[in-house]
Amino acid sequence: MALHCKAEDIPNRQVVRSGEQGVGSMIVKRAYGAECGLMHAVRASGYHTTPHSHAAEQLNHVLQGEIWFFVENQGFCCKAGDFQRVPANQIHWAWNRSDADAIVVEAHSPALVAGPQSEGSIGLFAEGENATAKDACQNNFVPFDWQSVERKIFGG
Repeated sequence: MALHCKAEDIPNRQVVRSGEQGVGSMIVKRAYGAECGLMHAVRASGYHTTPHSHAAEQLNHVLQGEIWFFVENQGFCCKAGDFQRVPANQIHWAWNRSDADAIVVEAHSPALVAGPQSEGSIGLFAEGENATAKDACQNNFVPFDWQSVERKIFGG
C-alpha cells in the first residue's frame, strides 16, 4: 500500500440497487485512510436508494448533473458545484430524477468501508502504518416513510 494511488488502479465497482435497497445503478471508486473515506460515484438517471443511515458524517459535492439528497424530512436539489451534508446517524437517501448521470464525490468520516463497502476500496497508507480505517462503518437500510417525504416535495 502507499499514500498515493493512480486512478486507473482503483477499480470501478458497479452497484446495482433493487428491492429494499432501491433501484438503479451507479459506478463507484473508493479510497480511504485511517479517519475518513472518499467515494466518487456516477449515479445513472433514475438511481434511487432507499433510506439508510451510518455512523459516518457525510459531505456530498456534486461535480456534474443534478441529484436530490434527502435527510429525514428534508429534500435538497443539488446541482453541479453544490455541497450538502448528512449528519452522522441521520436517515437519508438519494434520487437522480434527471435524464443524465449525476457525478458526486462523497467524504465519509469515519470511513464507510465496512461490510459490502469494502469491496474494491483502496486503503492509502504508508509502509509500516496500521492499514486499517478506525471505526469503519457501513450502510444500514432502515424502515422510514420516504414516500410521504417525496410526495410532500413533488406532489402526487
